[in-house]
Amino acid sequence: MVMSPPDGSVMVDPNTPVKLDVVGIGTQFAEIELREAGGTVITDTKNLKHYTLNSPLAFGKSYTVTAIVKRPWFMQEQTQVLHFETAAIPVLEGGSPQRTLAPDGSLTLRFDRPVGKLEADSALDITVQPDAARLSFRLLAGHYEPNQTYPLRIKWATANDIPLPDFDLNVTVPHPISAEANLRGAQNIGSAIPLQITFSEALANKEEAGHQILITTRNGNEISGKWNWISENRLQFTPKAGWPASSTIKVEPKGELLSVQGGQPEPPLDFSFTTGTDRRIFVYLDTQTMVAMENGQAIQTFKVSTGKPKTPTVAGSFYIYARFPIKTMKSKAKKGEKGHYIVENVPYAQYFHAEYAFHGAWWHNSFGHPASHGCVNMSTREHNQRWPNAEEEAGWLYRWAALGVPVTVLGATPSPPPPQPSTSIAME
Repeated sequence: MVMSPPDGSVMVDPNTPVKLDVVGIGTQFAEIELREAGGTVITDTKNLKHYTLNSPLAFGKSYTVTAIVKRPWFMQEQTQVLHFETAAIPVLEGGSPQRTLAPDGSLTLRFDRPVGKLEADSALDITVQPDAARLSFRLLAGHYEPNQTYPLRIKWATANDIPLPDFDLNVTVPHPISAEANLRGAQNIGSAIPLQITFSEALANKEEAGHQILITTRNGNEISGKWNWISENRLQFTPKAGWPASSTIKVEPKGELLSVQGGQPEPPLDFSFTTGTDRRIFVYLDTQTMVAMENGQAIQTFKVSTGKPKTPTVAGSFYIYARFPIKTMKSKAKKGEKGHYIVENVPYAQYFHAEYAFHGAWWHNSFGHPASHGCVNMSTREHNQRWPNAEEEAGWLYRWAALGVPVTVLGATPSPPPPQPSTSIAME
């Protein structure tokens, strides 16, 4: 008996007909049984000289052929058992037809066994790049739009060129994420304000995010500091020694920042900001004095009014984090509760910690004595009907200072005190 495919064959094309022929005069098949592994009988015929099965078999199955051959003239009968295996369909890693295009426009397909020819039919204009073992295929898209899903049909074959059934994928191009930076394009900032980047979605590798961002001066010197997450999607960088004064600071990516969906920041994290001169503000609670320092020199000293004993001004090291040319200030106490107040038209408000701020106070003229709910009150002409000729000290500080200028509030004036300005600054 002769069988095609031969006994013991593997990687057989299941679409190739199975043929059996007897050899010798007067020989015929008394019975033929083709059985799939697991017990399913594919065919069972009797009294044939030739047998052909044209129906396709299954991929990845073992088959057993049991044939009883007889020679009636000689009263002879013999049973032969033969085996073969059809080619298995390579298993795609991940299984799901839903796939996401990587930020570089690629999609990688990995299989559990080598694959021969593989082609991708799609509007993505795919180029296929197999690895040497043909276990991994990098599909590189030549044309796509963000936030779109494209159908992709894979035409492929086994390593010995047996055509495999086509399969379909749905490839999604991830939408970009936003990355809002508080210092993007900022000018003349102070040295103490941290850089904060707020992402619209969670990042895939949050622990490594800071290592993917490079911060340098214009001449390329890297600025050292500490990265930390201050909320779920907000990343903060605090420069170790503050931002260098009178500099241009460059922020740019040095690796990939990817959301959990694979999206990248748009616009990219590639921007700059500038710092001003080295400005610092000192407030001394014992003398009710504020000193403005620039490049190590005291350039102006003002008498101020800080918090009264029951509402003291906070002491410590801070920085100006918000500024408003005019502001309505409200207490946390509600109407009818002790300590409730609402003051409109408060000029030149510069917040340095929580609700504590420098601002003009047109409702009193007691500078040099505690008089506030905790803020640092300064002389102003704005909305000042009782003292219209008051010095515009709050306005001067507002124009001289900036976001990020360090603020130090001390209970006692150090000895010796900072040098006083040698010349006065014209008030506007």
